[in-house]
Amino acid sequence: MNTPRNSRALLHALPGFILLLALLLAAGCRTHGYDKGDVAGKSLRKAAAEVQAESRALDATVEALNDLVAHPAPDLKPQFRRYSEALARLETAAVKTERTRERMESKSAKYFTTWDKQMAEINYGIVREQSEARRSEVTNRIHSINSRYQDAQAVVRPLITYFNDIRTALSVDLTAAGLESVRSIVNNADGNSRKVQMALGRLTEDLTASGTGLSSEAVRVREGDAPTQATDPSIGNK
Repeated sequence: MNTPRNSRALLHALPGFILLLALLLAAGCRTHGYDKGDVAGKSLRKAAAEVQAESRALDATVEALNDLVAHPAPDLKPQFRRYSEALARLETAAVKTERTRERMESKSAKYFTTWDKQMAEINYGIVREQSEARRSEVTNRIHSINSRYQDAQAVVRPLITYFNDIRTALSVDLTAAGLESVRSIVNNADGNSRKVQMALGRLTEDLTASGTGLSSEAVRVREGDAPTQATDPSIGNK
């Protein structure tokens, strides 16, 4: 049972204990700038994976449509269903890719905010100037990639609408004559898809390289287990 003296001693010790606990929590929760960089880099690599998945979904949609038009089976319904399902997966992939871009933009912005705060703590002008130059270099690179990301998605969305229109037309005219009526339209969609695929491929490569460049850790290449340094010359060494 506590005595009044013990209770008073506990009350006197409590503020010091609370202060010590707060200091320990603050030290444990402190986030370094490179942690934000790692998070931003991871978001870029995640975006690269999503863009690549979108590219594969686009390829599957085009393949299914070409198969339906160029190699119609006696029963057209299974081929049409395959095309419809591939298009639905493409629509889902496009939504995920755009959401990932938004998260990538948010994580990058937080990283640059942290960079600015920590750069203000640098005392020597020459060190601060070098850090400012690096920040500008990295910022321009990320902004450029984000702009190209948005441009690519702006092209994908009308293409999906085009595919949907073809699906709607065939859904009420799934006949040999109906397929023939959209043949030239399908050829046009195929040509546009090839251009979009090239843009998505370049974007995937840049997102991967830039994400690697923001990471404080070596990223292992797929071909082997040896760690490699960042491959992007714009955001390489930190």
